[in-house]
Amino acid sequence: MKKFLITATALLLVFSLALLCGCDNKKSGGKSQTKATQTQSEPDTTGSSQLKTYLDSYVTGDNPLYGTWKVKGIKSFCYIFRNDNLGEIAMGTEADFAKLSIDTKKQTLSVAFVLGLNGTYNYTLSKDNKTLTLKNDKDSYTLLKQDNYSLIPKAKPNPKIDKDILGWWQSDGNIYYFGDDGIMYSNTITMETCYTYNAENGKINAVYDYAGDVKISLKYSYKNDKLNIDSIEFTKFTPDCLK
Repeated sequence: MKKFLITATALLLVFSLALLCGCDNKKSGGKSQTKATQTQSEPDTTGSSQLKTYLDSYVTGDNPLYGTWKVKGIKSFCYIFRNDNLGEIAMGTEADFAKLSIDTKKQTLSVAFVLGLNGTYNYTLSKDNKTLTLKNDKDSYTLLKQDNYSLIPKAKPNPKIDKDILGWWQSDGNIYYFGDDGIMYSNTITMETCYTYNAENGKINAVYDYAGDVKISLKYSYKNDKLNIDSIEFTKFTPDCLK
């Protein structure tokens, strides 16, 4: 287990650098439009509570395996098992997706993460549904349920908000959400991330946590009910769980 902890931490840091490089390649010099902003004196919880409802909708259901789990003895990252056949490996406020299969009759779980869990495991769940044991011919893991875990960071005071961009936006499966409390969310199909953000002068400055604070900057413009972020056009929508 000690060898796993050292290897896991090292691989996770390397993997995070690779992801950051990939994000930088997506940015372009698209035209931005300066927008009027407002600074809230006291940020409310509308944005983060709506985002929490959205994220929670993916870990609800009859299967007690849905939810967030940490490997016993490891604090740096956790696993999220979702009801849409996806699993996540999460660290801070960023999580990467992997395909997930749970067979409740055979009591097997199959997933392929970059760290740790990779393969098909027989699982045993404790009577209180708080301890999950995964075993196969090569490995054995003990996971502990994390009932209070959230990807959403604490909102910062007095965020700079652009009313035009508030809400949910999508483009070819990619999603952005901007809350009126300075909380931002993105889903790029391979990963999802929660941030604190400020929006002014055609630029979104955001911060997320992945083994420490990571800052990003996005150019944006809004026109004719369309939001352009780094030269990609997004249209407004409402997730099913919020209708």
